[in-house]
Amino acid sequence: MFALNVAGGDKDMEYQNIAVEEDGNIAIVTLNRPEQRNALSRALRDEFKAFLHNDLERFNAVVLTGAGPAFCAGMDLKEPVGFDEGSEQWGFFKKLFNTDTVFIAAVNGPARGAGLTFVSACDLAIADPSANFGMPQITHGIYGGVAATMLELSLPRKIVGEMVLTGAPLSVERAKEVGLINAVSDPGESVTTAVALAKHIAGFDPGILSIAKRLLHTVPHDDAKREASLKEVRLLSLMALAPEDRKIKTQYS
Repeated sequence: MFALNVAGGDKDMEYQNIAVEEDGNIAIVTLNRPEQRNALSRALRDEFKAFLHNDLERFNAVVLTGAGPAFCAGMDLKEPVGFDEGSEQWGFFKKLFNTDTVFIAAVNGPARGAGLTFVSACDLAIADPSANFGMPQITHGIYGGVAATMLELSLPRKIVGEMVLTGAPLSVERAKEVGLINAVSDPGESVTTAVALAKHIAGFDPGILSIAKRLLHTVPHDDAKREASLKEVRLLSLMALAPEDRKIKTQYS
């Protein structure tokens, strides 16, 4: 259905830890470490960052999913933790969150820790009935600060507290109830459903999509507070357009 794009963000590199497929102005990015349940290694982060930096501008919407039965099991715990690991991880997810391109998570299975952070950083999420969502860090004597901080941008504080303090996963039904995901697909159809949604969204004007996303949520550069001035600038950019250029489709095609 989709043509595989093997060109990495670094033009001399091929992606090995992610797979990128193209379908017109949308992309399907697959976390591609199924034997490790798509654990987020440094190599995977580097490839994803290369995609964000070099390839993302070609697409109006991106579907993010996982290879195999899991979406993402979290950080790769077999890798030693670096001195600035938390800062690097936060920078990685903030970059994803702040892109102008719409990201849709197609959660094909369990999402844990960093996998849940991926879901939180995406704008929309479709989940398979087999999916569930958890922050098990506390059961390992760890506080998942990056995951919790990103999750707080999506959920009420007490729901985040429930996940952080108990380590118990949310079922797909509970995740939809609290607003972590938008919809539950038919079994095995999370990617197909997310792609259909991505194609609908990608049919809108990319400039308007960018403004709409930035007005919805922005992690400010200083991470201290949301910057009303940035929203004002974006709104003024929209109002500066001619009336006919402000029109966008409002019905599904």
